[in-house]
Amino acid sequence: MRWPRLSLRATVALTIAAAVLLPTLVFWQLDQRLTRDSYAPLIEENRRALLLLTASALAEPIWTIDQRAVRATAEQVLSDPSVLRLRLIEQRPQAPVLDFPSAPKIDVAALELHWPIQREGVVLGKLTIWFDGHQLDRLLAERSRAALWLAGLQILFSLALLLPVMLRRLLGPIKRLKAQASAIASRAPSASQQWHRNDELGELGQHLNEVSMQISALFEQAEARKAELQKIALHDVLTGLPNRRLFAELTQAAVAACQRDGGRLALLFIDVDRFKSINDNHGHAAGDQVLQALASRMRAVVRQADVVCRHSGDEFTVLLRNVDSLEEVAAMADRLLKEAEAPVQVDDRELAISVSIGIALYPDDARNHEELVGHADTAMYAAKHLGRARCSFYRVEFNSRLQAQTEMAQSLLRALRKGEFRLHYQPLVQANDGRLVGCEALLRWQHPERGLVHPEDFISAAEHCGLISELGAFTINTACAQIARWKAAGLHFGTVAVNVSALEFRHHRLIDTVTRALAEHGVAPHELELELTESVLMTDTDSTRRIVERLQALGLRMSVDDFGTGYSSLAYLKRLRPSKIKIDRAFVCDLPDDPDDRVLVPAIVQLAHSLGISVVAEGVETEAQQLFLQRCGCDLLQGYRISKALPAERYEQQLQRHTTLRPVAGSAPTPAGDADRTGGL
Repeated sequence: MRWPRLSLRATVALTIAAAVLLPTLVFWQLDQRLTRDSYAPLIEENRRALLLLTASALAEPIWTIDQRAVRATAEQVLSDPSVLRLRLIEQRPQAPVLDFPSAPKIDVAALELHWPIQREGVVLGKLTIWFDGHQLDRLLAERSRAALWLAGLQILFSLALLLPVMLRRLLGPIKRLKAQASAIASRAPSASQQWHRNDELGELGQHLNEVSMQISALFEQAEARKAELQKIALHDVLTGLPNRRLFAELTQAAVAACQRDGGRLALLFIDVDRFKSINDNHGHAAGDQVLQALASRMRAVVRQADVVCRHSGDEFTVLLRNVDSLEEVAAMADRLLKEAEAPVQVDDRELAISVSIGIALYPDDARNHEELVGHADTAMYAAKHLGRARCSFYRVEFNSRLQAQTEMAQSLLRALRKGEFRLHYQPLVQANDGRLVGCEALLRWQHPERGLVHPEDFISAAEHCGLISELGAFTINTACAQIARWKAAGLHFGTVAVNVSALEFRHHRLIDTVTRALAEHGVAPHELELELTESVLMTDTDSTRRIVERLQALGLRMSVDDFGTGYSSLAYLKRLRPSKIKIDRAFVCDLPDDPDDRVLVPAIVQLAHSLGISVVAEGVETEAQQLFLQRCGCDLLQGYRISKALPAERYEQQLQRHTTLRPVAGSAPTPAGDADRTGGL
């Protein structure tokens, strides 16, 4: 059961009424009980006294037979309100019975009393009087009415006296407190009020003022925090640029405006070239400074109406509004490229950086914001494939290329699951006597429809889709398993070299893969060799040195593939000390006719020998090449002049027949770019 909702004024009035009425009711109940207990004996005595007095008063008239006096006495007794009836029966013969009044209606509750009338001991008659039985009840009812009237007067007097005081001292201040609390809840400027009272309500008002000030301070802090969180939610913390979420909203609004009013937008997708090497070589703090510097430069280059955003990591996006021509967009991209190429001062050194930019236009290249960003991203990757530090406009054929790469990635993943990859082994022999000293494991894809697929057709796709680590792990594990089988068969195979891609090498998981494969198949570290391209060693030098040192600590041999095609540096040869360098076939294919190659190849051999490094010539195809390399002191030979890459079964047959391989009679050179000549994963 719920109590009815009453106002404070009604509650106080009812409380006053109850405070007055309840004691009155209690007093009335007590008074009724006490009155009944005290008046009942008195009334009883009064009735008996009246009866005796009446009998005494009637004795003389009856004795003298004075009927008039008898009647006068009876009427006088009947005048008493408590007497209802009087009857007189005389003893004298033939005396009439006197009833006063005559034939009255007697209440059943009437009380009948009898008394004899005597004179000088002689009974003259019998007197009967009927008294009112409700006399006490009427008396009590009259007192009750008086008590209720008194209670009503007390209530009215109390209300008349207390309500003004209550209104002034209680209800008025409470109304002010209510208004003050409402003002605080609604954060109205008039929340604070002056209170001059020294009672509890005044103290409560002062407390509300303090609460109002505290709440105002909290709201100010909350608003500031909200603004800060909104900025954090929509802006990049490091650079202060809009983040991807805000950029998407702004781009969508710009696209909607172009749809409504016409016009053209350009979106530039910018990626920092080789940013990972900056983090690895100089630390993440240096990388952060580079990003901050680029953000500041780009903001300074673009127009006031344009938007620069940090998309993610080392990627930025720029929205150019109201584009009039492609030349305008190209000029802006050129300015951004030039600004990015300026060295960034980090502590006491300058870092040279560059960016690649992809450009997509609305509505030329895209129908919405998502397509615009995606196409600009695709164009950026095209710029990187063209050599970095340049810009590229989006073209439709980029999507076809991307779709082909996606399909290739799906095929590679399916091939990995179905076990369609194989290893072929190309022998490596001593240049002076043709003695077999090892081989290079080359990856092949036994495609169910295309047949045997060489690495140059799928390695770049594997790197792009992130499967290169899985392919590298497969190559290392398969090579180690083959080494274990050859060892179990008692074959002398020398050393098996496995190519490691740049992306796989930079991943520290490579060390775990090699360690696990060696332990699982019982392969000694000197029986496995890792081939790295020169570009791998020249990039991320600090990180590269740490990984190489950990691999060499395991006892693994390292060789440098394609030596001379990159930025050859004596410094990394001195620091990393590979066991072999492989002269790229570009220096071998024109021997001995090309005069430059006749100078460069002996110089490379002499340089490597001075550092205690063996030299391998790859892509050897002719007898003249072989003879020249033997004369200039080259240590090892590899190529179709020696043998093409063979499946494991055929290579094992050669190992069983002999350990010295001579040039294969009638061997023809492989087509340019063949992995058997150039090496490969």
